[in-house]
Amino acid sequence: MPSPPIEQVWTPLEIGVRADQRYANPYTDVAVSATFEHESGTRHEVPGFWDGDGEWRVRFAPTEPGRWTYEVDSDSDDPGLAAGGRFEAVASAGSNPIRSHGFLEPDGRQLVHDDGTPFFWLADTAWSAGAKASTEEWERYLSARGDQGFNVVQINALPQHDASRPWDRLPFGESWVLEDPDPAYFQALDDLVAMAHDRGFVPALVALWFNYAPGTWPDWDGERVRHPFDPEQAARLGRYLAARYGAFGPAWLISGDTNYEADDEAALDVYDAAARAIGEGVTHPLRATHMIGGQSTPERVADRDWLDFNCYQSGHTPDLDVPADVATECRSRGEAPVVNGEPPYERMEFIDGDGQRIDRETARQAAWLSVLAGANAGVTYGAHGVWPWHRDGERFGGADFWGMPDPWDEALQLPGARDYGRLREFCERFAIGELEPRQDLLAGDPDLVRAAELPADDAVVVYAATVEAVELAAAELEAAIEDGGSVSWIDPAEWSRVPASVDTADDRVTVAPPPWEGDGLLVCRR
Repeated sequence: MPSPPIEQVWTPLEIGVRADQRYANPYTDVAVSATFEHESGTRHEVPGFWDGDGEWRVRFAPTEPGRWTYEVDSDSDDPGLAAGGRFEAVASAGSNPIRSHGFLEPDGRQLVHDDGTPFFWLADTAWSAGAKASTEEWERYLSARGDQGFNVVQINALPQHDASRPWDRLPFGESWVLEDPDPAYFQALDDLVAMAHDRGFVPALVALWFNYAPGTWPDWDGERVRHPFDPEQAARLGRYLAARYGAFGPAWLISGDTNYEADDEAALDVYDAAARAIGEGVTHPLRATHMIGGQSTPERVADRDWLDFNCYQSGHTPDLDVPADVATECRSRGEAPVVNGEPPYERMEFIDGDGQRIDRETARQAAWLSVLAGANAGVTYGAHGVWPWHRDGERFGGADFWGMPDPWDEALQLPGARDYGRLREFCERFAIGELEPRQDLLAGDPDLVRAAELPADDAVVVYAATVEAVELAAAELEAAIEDGGSVSWIDPAEWSRVPASVDTADDRVTVAPPPWEGDGLLVCRR
């Protein structure tokens, strides 16, 4: 008997089968699935997907080394859709953290890999890439974002309604028949997701943006961009997406820019159907909702059995109290990771900002305020031009209130991206999953200043959006500093560090401001 093929753990393998029969609608009429069994008895059942003509495929990433067997079958009597085999899985040979440590899952307030290795979510927003980016463009994009320190990329699985136009490809053709997908669209998305996974990025895929659910927002730019799914269609799409992309270890954003109004049961039914189908089709479900700006996860959604982490949007407002306040509210929903999935985008115009553009400093301030307020599982960056995948000469329907975007490849180099990369570096030096917001450590109620404790590191971190003297009211900090603790300022823009001047008189710790203007990060090590 020949030796079984060798596969790597946490790396997608693909099994193809070809139908002997013809089907009127292979997307709706036939369900293919496969069972994978490890020699230890571990079993995973994953769906397959139709990939055009008479072809079906199954994708699976082995979750542990050792001998595996598999069986592929369908709910039809078609012998062509049945197969079986075996393979040997071995540890990954490369440095890809997903393949070395496994897919993501929640663990208390933090995200971790399957082996327990902590993961800090630093995402970039490329909502529109799925329907627009070429593989050559995507290669350039991933190379730049990798160099800048990102490890997650947020993509809409279906065309983004407010992308720059034209879309380069459509998932259901020009007629948008939701029972008739175009495999070529999803094959192109396959390439983008696989390229991201190969380079160590976690794909964060949106299943259904608000315009694909009933009873939500109005049309965009005078065009018909609303294509609402019903629960059956949403479940079918969820199963299909899980089958195509689950082996790449994605996170799933079930909704996009959704407000979940209390009387909007129709939309919630659709999102429930998609979320549960995805959860049943992948080995490591990691699901959240991407909320409308300024809103935390509603209680009616936080109670859903499928919600694995909170992903809020602080939005594109000049009010920098919002990023921290919504993080605090999300954190109150329960013991789950919190991510700010959309802070202010660099170079976008503020909402009601009279044409003022969001600068690097504002984008950075929102990120630090979010993390120290409780979004310590991670944060997302956005550049105005990248998210709509704008190219020179294209039309952007939101120019009247977001401002005209820069070309995506120019926006890719905006300086705020490096600031977010430094934030991730800082957070990964600490046990950030155990961060506890501690506004009580501050004397008074200073504006746009956030304090947090890192108990495992015996440290306190304070971020001030505008550097000024910081007064700490905690007597234990005074004792620790006098006992040899260190206090230093970090410049979040230049990433320079200077010792802080400290006065411990009058039962308070008063820290003099650093020698620069702008924002500052104060680190107190006991």
